[in-house]
Amino acid sequence: MKNFNLFALLVSVVLVFSSCSTNETLLQEEQSLDLLKTFTINRDANGGYFLDYNVNGNVKTENVVDDTTNTNYIYLYSSENLLSRKVTQDLTIDGNQLKVGFVDTNSSNQPQITIKDKNASLSKNENEDMLSEYSISGNEDGTYTLDFTVNSKVKVDFVYNDELNIYEVHLEEGKTDVTTFSKVFDKIDGEALEIDFVNHILIEGDTAAKTNSKSYAFTKERRPEVIID
Repeated sequence: MKNFNLFALLVSVVLVFSSCSTNETLLQEEQSLDLLKTFTINRDANGGYFLDYNVNGNVKTENVVDDTTNTNYIYLYSSENLLSRKVTQDLTIDGNQLKVGFVDTNSSNQPQITIKDKNASLSKNENEDMLSEYSISGNEDGTYTLDFTVNSKVKVDFVYNDELNIYEVHLEEGKTDVTTFSKVFDKIDGEALEIDFVNHILIEGDTAAKTNSKSYAFTKERRPEVIID
């Protein structure tokens, strides 16, 4: 009987420690869970920007604008309340750029995105862009997906600029029927990921008075530029 009681006591102790260990592991996993699941920054055909992001579990969000850096910070907090797991909000370009920074209070996942582009409301008289619309998405596996649509008769080339350490998407007039593209990019830890659209624009030169002839040349314009840090 004594041996049986001793065995039962040992089994109880083992179960208690096992339960504590399991609870501690679950607690650590819960505490290390990234609150930010995925996000997508979109620019529509009218030049307007908006942000979609998905969160893990019940998450409370708070928007704080840092006027010194013109950054729209989105703070994510764990919550006991049942909240929406998908959030959509408009973004505004201040000058010629916008900045979004996620602050995940539950993990070290803190992506910051800078986009340099024209303000659509101030450029109504400009020529039609070759780029129609695009989006950049942060995925759960740490990769980033660029989806975009160009206008008709626009040729697209993907180039990596070793000198500048920038991924470039070159757009120029050409004979092609393909208008929709998608590409996945890997980001190296500790290094910024930059993706630039490089527009090859034909410009008109000076007119010769005697011959009434015109000269033309191509210029390259980087817009929009996407930087993820």
